[in-house]
Amino acid sequence: MDLRRLIPILVTSIVVLVGANVAAFTFKFWGPPLVQSWDDYWKQKLNKPAERAGDRTISDCLQVSDFYSVHLTTYFLADSSENAGGVTDDLRKYAEYCNHVPGTGKVIFALTLMEKEVRNDLISLSFYKYDAKGALQLLNEVPSKSYPSGMISIEGVIDHAGKYLLRAAFGEAKNKEDTIDMPITAGN
Repeated sequence: MDLRRLIPILVTSIVVLVGANVAAFTFKFWGPPLVQSWDDYWKQKLNKPAERAGDRTISDCLQVSDFYSVHLTTYFLADSSENAGGVTDDLRKYAEYCNHVPGTGKVIFALTLMEKEVRNDLISLSFYKYDAKGALQLLNEVPSKSYPSGMISIEGVIDHAGKYLLRAAFGEAKNKEDTIDMPITAGN
């Protein structure tokens, strides 16, 4: 082999080896931000979060406290002249979401109790809206009872864009750990 060809190959190899060693030993300084940026990029570009509950995984709509967990599905029927004034019990007209709905209208919150052992405990469900001062105003509630099927539902009306709260209370709900507060957002 010609010496004129061998020298550039050796120099290139040495530069690559030195560069790889420097990169490996300094990874703790520049690696984590790069990895985080990479993950954020792919989450935004390729794994665009779904708006509808049916397009999500079970963990996306999971609500938890220290001891309990529920899966929340919100059925939403937007205000329109077609839906005004009457009972709408055809769920095919409802869009499915987690804890964010796009506007005003009728909602049905359906909770699935994830732990089978709590299905015989007393559980109550309340739906609130925040008033202008930030205080909670009760809109609807389901009294305390057991749900052996593991399914609880409550209906409500979202009359303005803003913040609402859905609260599941387990047993006597003496401690914060015995409630799951689920913030609900209406509008953009």
